[in-house]
Order: sequence, then C-alpha cells, then structure tokens
Amino acid sequence: MDEHAEYLSIAEVSDLLGLHRNTVRNRVKAGRYKAHKVVTPQGETYAILRESLGLPLPSPTNEAAQPLSAPVRDNPDNPSQPTALVSPDQQAQADAIVQRLLAPFIAEFGEVREELGRTKAQSEAQEETIAELRRRAEAAEAALVRRREEEARAGELVRRRNEQERLNRERAQAAQDGPGATEGASADNPSGVPSAGFWTRVRRVFGGGGDGD
Repeated sequence: MDEHAEYLSIAEVSDLLGLHRNTVRNRVKAGRYKAHKVVTPQGETYAILRESLGLPLPSPTNEAAQPLSAPVRDNPDNPSQPTALVSPDQQAQADAIVQRLLAPFIAEFGEVREELGRTKAQSEAQEETIAELRRRAEAAEAALVRRREEEARAGELVRRRNEQERLNRERAQAAQDGPGATEGASADNPSGVPSAGFWTRVRRVFGGGGDGD
C-alpha cells in the first residue's frame, strides 16, 4: 500500500460521488474501486483509493485531504451512521458519554422488568387461587346434589310408610264398622284371616247367641 496515496472511507466516497453507501460498497466488492480492508471498533470496512474513482486530483492550492490514519467509523450494518476520524481517546470518551446517557434508561428498564416479574407472579398466584375456589365450588355443588338425592329418597320412603299406615287404618276401620265385612289385613293381623273374635261378633249379629248352639 502506497503510504502517500489518498484513501477515503465509504461515507466520504458516497458523499463525493452522490451514491448510496451500499452502492459504493458493492462497487468495491466488484473491483471497480481499488480498496483494502481496515478493522475498526465497529467492524471491518474499506479504505478506498481516491485515484481509482476516476476523479480529478485536488488543486495544489487546496488543503490536502487528511490520510486515513485513524479508525473509520463506518458501520456496515448501519450505512446512515455518520463517518468521522477519531482517536482511541476520543472514542473512549464518546463511549463513556453514551454509557452515562444510557444509564438512567437501563436502570429504568431493569425496574420495569422487575415490576413485570412481580405482576406475573401475582397473576399466577391469583390464577391458582381462582382454580382452587373453582374446585371447592364444584365439590360443594356435587355434595349438594347428593344431599338432595338422599333427601328425595328419604321423603319417598316416608311417603310410602305413611300411605301404608293409612291403608292399614282404613282396613281396620272397615272391619270394625261393617257387620258382614271381611276383616282384611292389618298391622295386628297381617295375614288378613278373620280372627275368633270376628266370628263371635258375626254370630251375635245373626242371633247365634253365645259360644254354644
């Protein structure tokens, strides 16, 4: 590399020719411009030989262009980033300023993340509580259904027992009121077979007298 040759950055060539930086970069890769790679804190870039651009040389009366003696701040991932020649000390100062400017935002971002974490934990706890309450409600509802079914069965048994007692009382009353009525089954006479007392009453009604003829 000729130390006296004039090299320009991609941004400088872009401004000089009125081209987009990607266009300049593509022409370098295609070999239309002579250039060599240089390493900067932002990554690799190109130092382009001014003579390969086909431009007239600057007038001797004009101030000679500053040779590329410091890193070129040209980020290939961000062609719109302004280009400047800076020293390592200037770069360090700039980085420190950026860090100081970003520090409040970074701290605030950390607080926001912590708050989101707490909110998420509370939401999960609430969801667990709701699920537990739902399980308890379902269990209580199932118990209530079972209790109602048991009450219904018990009520049916009581109804049947009352109905049977009513029938027994009616049968007993019919046996006592009707002289020729057949004594039916009762609680005292489940078989329904007429007793000896019944036949005695029948004989008395029809004039049979006492126990003998």
